[in-house]
Amino acid sequence: MTPLRVGIAGLGRIGRGILRANHAALAEGRFDIKVVCDVMPIDQVAYLLAHDTTYGKPPFTLDFQGNDLILGDKRIRYERVDRRRRPTEDSFAALREFDLDVFIDATGTASIADLRAVIERKVARKVVCTANIAGCDLSMVYGVNHEQYDPLQHDIIASNTCTGNALAPVAYVLQKHIGIEYARVITIHPALSDQRALDGYHPTSHLGRACAASILPTSTNVAASTVLALPELEGKLDSLSYRVPTEIVSIIDMTATLARDTSRDECIELFEKYARGDLNGIVQCDYGAWGHQRASIDYLGTEFSAILQMRHLTVSHGRQLGLTLMHDNEVAYCCRVLDVLGVIDRVKAASKLKLVESLRA
Repeated sequence: MTPLRVGIAGLGRIGRGILRANHAALAEGRFDIKVVCDVMPIDQVAYLLAHDTTYGKPPFTLDFQGNDLILGDKRIRYERVDRRRRPTEDSFAALREFDLDVFIDATGTASIADLRAVIERKVARKVVCTANIAGCDLSMVYGVNHEQYDPLQHDIIASNTCTGNALAPVAYVLQKHIGIEYARVITIHPALSDQRALDGYHPTSHLGRACAASILPTSTNVAASTVLALPELEGKLDSLSYRVPTEIVSIIDMTATLARDTSRDECIELFEKYARGDLNGIVQCDYGAWGHQRASIDYLGTEFSAILQMRHLTVSHGRQLGLTLMHDNEVAYCCRVLDVLGVIDRVKAASKLKLVESLRA
């Protein structure tokens, strides 16, 4: 079977993470990445891929030659563009030669019009966006609503967010079997690139404070992101985030009022069942190591969307649930983006895309 042909725009933390995750297990790559685009010169792209402060050196050799990145024996064309938003008009023609099945927008700055242009100018058949942009045809959380993907209706697919992918599977289990009346969600999130190393101007003033010196309360879209995958939770979730001076691994703490009485044992049984079954590889139940609590850094590089801290799961007064989970907010999310590609690939392999193309002809 011919691998899915993929392009990527934006080689920030997520774009580079997707590239690295795609080639981590298979030298030739899980998918056939043909072209990548960014504003940087190619030598700096190679440098950042080869030297990652958080994850170390990649599990493949890396070099560049001319306009090609070389990952092991795999050559990937590099297109330098004027801005991260999307390739320029001149670049569209250059990208068409790759006959892409999917174009991943990992820029974080694209508009829905930018994404539609990729389809309209026949750069790719589908677009996957690593942000929840208004107007996307589907916001997919793998393991929760990926079976809703319909190639006849969904050309622009958002892969939701890192925290949305973490919370949604847990909320899905609770909502399906017990019901959620209301939940307040707190994320404790590592500092991000939009913050300042030293005090300085920022449109959101408190994010302009030195990120290593403070814990900064800020807004988060985790509640809204979860609702995109689970619309039945509309109006039932609130969220707040604290940015903390750590490098990687995010925590989500949820306090929920459930729809019926339950017990800690029932909740544990539910999560264990899904971790072994339908959400295997997505949710993990963690009880610590030799009776000791793990630290957040111990989850560096883990691919689970949500690692439930089972020792801290509580149920009181029948309906009051307390639950904490951790996740590598980069690696786990990049793995889920690849899983979204896998959904598109499986549909394509079942010849459904051939039907779509014949209907559009």
